Amino acid sequence: MRGLEKQPAGLKGFAGFFPYTSNLAFENQTIQGKILIVSGQYFPALGVAPLIGRLLAPADDAGAGNPVAVLSYGYWKTRLGGRTEVLNRPISVNGQPFTIVGIAPPGFNGITLGSVPDVFVPLALKPQLTPGWNGTDRIADYWIYLLGKLAPGVSLAQAQTALNSTYAGLRQQMVGGMRFRNPGQKERFLKSQLQLVDGHKGNSGVRDDNRSALIILFIATALVLAIAMANAANLMLARSAERRRELAIRVALGAGRGNIVGQLMREALLLSAGGCLAGLAFADVTLKLLLAEVSGDEPGFFLNASLDWRVLLFGAALSMTTGLLFGLYPAWEAARHSVAGTLKDEAGQASSTRGVAHVRRVLVCAQVMLSAVLLIPTGLFLKSLLNVLHVDLGLNAENVVGFSLNPRLNRYTDTESKALFERVDHELAALPGARSVTDCLVALIGGGSWGTDITVKEYTGPDNNSNYNEIGPGFFGKMGIPLIAGREFTEADNAAAPKVAVVNEQFAKHFFDGRNPVGHHFSRKGGKNGAADIEIVGLVKDSRYASVRREPPPLFFTPWAQEEQVNYINFYVRSALPAAQMVEQIRGMMNRIDRNLPAMELRTLDGTISHNIRNDRLILQLAGSFAGLATVLAMLGLYGVMAHSVTRRTHEIGIRMALGAAPARIRGMVLRELAFILTIGLALGIGGSFLLVKYIKTQLYGVKAYDATVIAAAALVLTSTAAAAGWFPARRAARVSPRDALRYE
Repeated sequence: MRGLEKQPAGLKGFAGFFPYTSNLAFENQTIQGKILIVSGQYFPALGVAPLIGRLLAPADDAGAGNPVAVLSYGYWKTRLGGRTEVLNRPISVNGQPFTIVGIAPPGFNGITLGSVPDVFVPLALKPQLTPGWNGTDRIADYWIYLLGKLAPGVSLAQAQTALNSTYAGLRQQMVGGMRFRNPGQKERFLKSQLQLVDGHKGNSGVRDDNRSALIILFIATALVLAIAMANAANLMLARSAERRRELAIRVALGAGRGNIVGQLMREALLLSAGGCLAGLAFADVTLKLLLAEVSGDEPGFFLNASLDWRVLLFGAALSMTTGLLFGLYPAWEAARHSVAGTLKDEAGQASSTRGVAHVRRVLVCAQVMLSAVLLIPTGLFLKSLLNVLHVDLGLNAENVVGFSLNPRLNRYTDTESKALFERVDHELAALPGARSVTDCLVALIGGGSWGTDITVKEYTGPDNNSNYNEIGPGFFGKMGIPLIAGREFTEADNAAAPKVAVVNEQFAKHFFDGRNPVGHHFSRKGGKNGAADIEIVGLVKDSRYASVRREPPPLFFTPWAQEEQVNYINFYVRSALPAAQMVEQIRGMMNRIDRNLPAMELRTLDGTISHNIRNDRLILQLAGSFAGLATVLAMLGLYGVMAHSVTRRTHEIGIRMALGAAPARIRGMVLRELAFILTIGLALGIGGSFLLVKYIKTQLYGVKAYDATVIAAAALVLTSTAAAAGWFPARRAARVSPRDALRYE
């Protein structure tokens, strides 16, 4: 990075940054936070100005570095009360003292979407801030993110070509300090090129990870808008049909057709403006609820629930555009009829009204189709979420509270860390209501995973990688993971004892073809002299490791007490007390042990599992809301069309009843019309939903994209609601009095 920084060909301003978890302590208040370790050109390259004080500069990043820190606006405002007197005061970052020299401006949270830093610190101090890992002493360590600003008149392609000229020389310097598994790997490295990516939208995997969900949301929004437009157009058509005589009289009195069209368009725009205001008010409320669901208890979540001026302008423009679209045809239809024909009692009216009725049927048919397009994916999401919720985790999460400790961030030595973990274990067990206490390195179903290559004498296949976890004594029994063979770890499995491991069923299946592996040996990558020094002493049933959705991988467990270095541990307490009460006890206990060491991710294991599948819940909630709204709108449109059809055909119905038609036959006549609209709409909707399914395949779990039961259920929902919407007009038609109907105009 330094080599490129000295010769940033084609770039004006070149900087590096690295996000890292931290323990932040200020005035007896310690929290788990996030720091952004940045080079001196970071803020100048981005053109950021301080709110108060100053920002980090190249001089702070020179030599051994200057221990100064810049606070983010969010941390300063929410944690420190927005006090200006914090400037020039000390703050402890991962046990290192820093002096606060400035506050970043509001809204600036770096360029990585989804990662909100609390404090910015100089890159030169990175080794002190990441204990146990220097990162700057080995040229082969890749961990820093780079950004640059294009020089005036230089294109992205030109800058990339120029920068790679500099990088070519650096590659030759780097290759001497790197280890390669084979000559081919070295050759690929020597041919590697830097690639510049347009960074105006920031750097993040959040958008990519949620691309499918965002596409689904966009499509659902567009479909609901189309349904609402069809409903509004139906309403305008019905009103213009009822007002045809009034509008004809206006024309007869001298109003031009342009005046009529203008009047109806103004009414449509007024209607859309009212809908825009109501929609924005509703959006403000629902957005806050949605973000509360998404962010949960995560402090400093990066999304904002406020509606800025761009959103307001977009909403207003979209409302006016849709008002023009749904109002155009009704206005044209109302203005195109002749005055003489309209003013006659019935002459000319039947054909025109019949034409409008056909258009209204088409619009309602389209609404039913779009509702089906939304309902079927919603059914798939619902079935997928039910599958996720009923996954056998392979462990018992009931009444378990978990948290993690990372004492290395507070400058604890390896010996001190192990002693702390043992003390925390004993004190947790002594808390009132604690039934059992256990711990592990990798958080259970927390999204993270650790893996390594291993050597097993009996295995000769190509894939020798396995996930692993380091655990405490009695872990499996305390977490409800059944033991199949052998034993689990005890207090005797310490650093002085022979190395042991317990493996899961997938490990036995992959490396031993399903045979009992107890008594066999293996070694990790980098084991002493390649000897198989780890004995398998137990076999346990598979349990979920990093994710609820992901099938259990080959996994082995070792005692953390046998490791030379243990940087952090996750503790789990099964409690007889309510979770909130146990959480408070744990906080109090940690304050007694070390008030500068926060208990991180302190929550129930059920909460962690819920957090792990929150995307599934979110997608279902969004899809379900849109599908429900679409169905309600479609059924309102269907009701309106059927009610208007009954009103328009009142005279005809009266004649039929006068000639002896029974009420049941009249109801059947109306319901047959409804069934025709529904059938066409459903057929088109089921076909259309197949086009949407390709975007949601990756979001489903245990569900085929074309699930017949889901399609049938969606059709049943639409049929039931349509029958309810059509029943009342049909009943009203059957109750028409022939005498009154024959006098109806």
